[in-house]
Amino acid sequence: MLKPIETAIARFSMVMGGLVLIAMMLQVVIDVLMRSFLGAGFPATADLVGKYYMVAVSLLPLALTELKRRHIEATIFTQNLTGTPLRLVQLFGFLVFAAVLAVMLYGSTNEALSKMASGAYIEAGTMRFVTWPSYWIPPFSFGLALIVMLIRIFEVLTGRFTDGDHDPLEELQATQEEA
Repeated sequence: MLKPIETAIARFSMVMGGLVLIAMMLQVVIDVLMRSFLGAGFPATADLVGKYYMVAVSLLPLALTELKRRHIEATIFTQNLTGTPLRLVQLFGFLVFAAVLAVMLYGSTNEALSKMASGAYIEAGTMRFVTWPSYWIPPFSFGLALIVMLIRIFEVLTGRFTDGDHDPLEELQATQEEA
């Protein structure tokens, strides 16, 4: 029932993250080539990378990391739990994370609205570089992650949540053995 939503969020996060990385790479390469051969770089590269690309690369994968269960976990305290105690610990963790995401969503949305209303920009050489659209990346990212957390909470409450029981160290060792 909720799998299509998770799949859509995962695909969107991967595609957008990949496109942003490719765009950033191309712009930096073009900037370096222009500086080397023309003596002047691509306008506002540092500003674009810092205000748009890096924000997107840092925050867009937030929902995907939870979908793939790749957040840092202190499983040493819960590895022997089963049944109801484990579900309660998972529910508590998901509720805390959802609360943090809701606060971050609220704060970043207010900041984005403020920057949009003021028409935020920076001076980049002789031009005005509009920055207010980049302030919408955090609320969008936090919103996607919050949707994932709400799905997780629903799954725990209905008994549908399975943790997959993966061990990142074992996965890393298996990957190294294949190479």
